[in-house]
Amino acid sequence: MRKKSLHGTLLKNYVTFVMIMLAAAVLSMAFLGYSLMKSMSGEAAPALTADQVARADYESMDITDIATLGGWAEILDEENRVVFVKGDKKTVEYEYSSKQLYEMLSYPGDGGEWLCTAANFTAGDGRAYTCLVMIPSRSVEIRLNMTDFRLPAAKKVVKAVIASFFLFLVLFLLNIFLYSKWTSIRISRPLSGITDAINELRAGKLDVRMDFRAEDEFLQIRDAFNEMAEKLEAAREEKIRMEEARNRMFIDISHDLKTPVTVISGYSRALAENMVKDEERKKRYIETIYSKSMYVSKLTEDLFELAKLDFRETGLDLENTDLAGFLRELAAEHYEQMEEKGIEPELDIPRGKVMLMIDRKEMTRAVSNIIVNAVRHNPPGTSVLIGLYDMPDRTDIVIADNGTGIAEEIRRTIFDPFVKADGSRSSGGTGLGLAIASKIVEKHGGVLVLDDGSGQLVQRLRQGTLEPGSGHDTDTSKYRTFFIISFGRPDA
Repeated sequence: MRKKSLHGTLLKNYVTFVMIMLAAAVLSMAFLGYSLMKSMSGEAAPALTADQVARADYESMDITDIATLGGWAEILDEENRVVFVKGDKKTVEYEYSSKQLYEMLSYPGDGGEWLCTAANFTAGDGRAYTCLVMIPSRSVEIRLNMTDFRLPAAKKVVKAVIASFFLFLVLFLLNIFLYSKWTSIRISRPLSGITDAINELRAGKLDVRMDFRAEDEFLQIRDAFNEMAEKLEAAREEKIRMEEARNRMFIDISHDLKTPVTVISGYSRALAENMVKDEERKKRYIETIYSKSMYVSKLTEDLFELAKLDFRETGLDLENTDLAGFLRELAAEHYEQMEEKGIEPELDIPRGKVMLMIDRKEMTRAVSNIIVNAVRHNPPGTSVLIGLYDMPDRTDIVIADNGTGIAEEIRRTIFDPFVKADGSRSSGGTGLGLAIASKIVEKHGGVLVLDDGSGQLVQRLRQGTLEPGSGHDTDTSKYRTFFIISFGRPDA
């Protein structure tokens, strides 16, 4: 779906506002026209010319509209003499020449003060007369016919104009209100959601997420907030997990030290007080004391090594190393141990060199810990794969086995200190080997992961989609537990 920007929304709202205003103007004009038609339909035009007022009984003629505008009517006889005046005559002439009448009637209002119209009629006595109507020029301009309040029609026109103006004003104000309300809702609704989510997050509710639809600018804030909340929640969960792991580690250290120390203490006291008379039993006690002391020594050494790896200041003695030769040497070192346990080793290492900068001593310990873990916690007859896979984007070392597997509930914490296998495996070792291996790999810039066979590398191995000529033809479908050390390439 195409994202909408705030600028686009405001522009669309403004265009809508303008269109509504144009519609309001058209509606107001239509209302004005309708009002004028309705008000003027029964209204007679004002009688302002001689033709309209002249009549045989000239003394009773109606000059109301003419007088309203300040004009009057004169009746001339055949000699152009004024014989009758109706209204307030404002000129002094009571007799006109033919030339005067011609000029008054030929150039009406042409710079003159009065507008003159004439009409001939026959009176009741049978004599011919001329009716002259004189109106001030300023009062008979066409534009004033519609606005002069002295005329009834003009009053109706003005009322219609005022009503149309107020209609337009009401529509204008209503449109402004609706436009501002609409725009406010489109902006305030996502802002309200953002504010509520921030307040909930500030209150410690890290599982809060923003969920609203709005313009792209608000969606960017929403997505950034949700990403931040997810990271904070993950950090809190990781902190809780680390605290639990630390507490568990203290408990495990106490337990793992208490048991052998108690045995050493009890057996030593028994031997010191000469409580054991049987020589064979004495020998067994001494061997037990030795084995437990060696266990405590190994546990202390592993704890010290783990503590050193936690300090970033601890450097590595890196050297460019052929990983293929390195893994072959390690496999040879552990061959006797595998043979004694009945473990079947399998190598999948390329014939050519695979060069990588590593600390040989530390990496030997890391890979050895994983191999020892696979040998120690699997029954005889188990196959253990040691593989090396060099790809364009990374280099992977794989230690896999088809043994009893690792319980699902401890897969997530398998690299924490003192985490041991479930009941289907023996509980030998200090429980620090994989934790130390993970720390060493991290110090090298790599990552150690546990894969159940669903990962990308394993799938590529099973599907045979590695690069041609890589020399890898090992059947990995029989393996169920994969420890993968992966080193990414900086230039990949």
